[in-house]
Amino acid sequence: MKTTHFFIAILLTLGIQSFAQDTVRVNVLGKNMVTVVESGNKTDVKIGDSNVKIHEGLSDSVKIRVGRKTMVVSDGKHGTKVAIDQLDDQGYKKWTGHLPKFKGHWAIFEMGVNSFTNVNYSNYATKNFMDVDHNKSMEVNINIFKISFGLQKKENNIGLVTGMGLNFNDYRFSNPYTIKNDNGNIVPVPITDQHLTKTKLSTGYLTVPLLLEFRLPRESGLWVSVGAIGGIKMGSHTKTIINDTTVKDHNDFNISPFRLGGTARIGYKGINLFGTYYFTQFFRDNRGPAMNPIAIGIGILNW
Repeated sequence: MKTTHFFIAILLTLGIQSFAQDTVRVNVLGKNMVTVVESGNKTDVKIGDSNVKIHEGLSDSVKIRVGRKTMVVSDGKHGTKVAIDQLDDQGYKKWTGHLPKFKGHWAIFEMGVNSFTNVNYSNYATKNFMDVDHNKSMEVNINIFKISFGLQKKENNIGLVTGMGLNFNDYRFSNPYTIKNDNGNIVPVPITDQHLTKTKLSTGYLTVPLLLEFRLPRESGLWVSVGAIGGIKMGSHTKTIINDTTVKDHNDFNISPFRLGGTARIGYKGINLFGTYYFTQFFRDNRGPAMNPIAIGIGILNW
């Protein structure tokens, strides 16, 4: 076909620094930017770190692969048709001769419900002042980036996943209380105004996961991961709304500056369910009620 020759002609207009036999290289400022290698009915094009492979079929068709996407351009009686498909692992191996690199899952966006467990108010005369309304206590995670490492030489079903994210929690109190830091200790503050519409505690953390992921069964799109999530506190505040008047108190509240939790995820392709339990107490030792944060939710738009 003329498609491959036309593609190479475009590259020639960019400026050829060197070529030998069936290899064309395009250099920009002394750096190799594009390499085109023709062999039989195949043309391999490398642009930077990306590879584009072009196969000319025996009929009037051209197959192009970019990453795990393929495009087939075919000429027929009814004109030119273009079909785009996603390669599975075996399809990728047929094109490249090897399996693709392990690509783990770490959702770009997660939303769930958070709460406390193992709660102990033994040092307080007032009980349950931090009970939460689970219908309005939300966790939101925005995961900034992800890195994956495969653990198998001949397969890509097991690997490690890490990265970095932002974690935001709203603990909506179900009882008419807020809290304050009184001489280094957390104490409840009752709210007697009948026009109270909201009272909550909010926290923000920078998080780093370390997850061990398994794909099961192979090529099904199903996967599970287990591991740990560490967090560094970025800030915290309480918020009350009474008679349409909002009051915020930005304070440390003796909340643990670092935390470590265990997490588990199960997903199908780009969607997953997650659960996280933090081993670290929510408050510093003996500075507030004993309790451990927990969260369950759903993640979407996995990297």
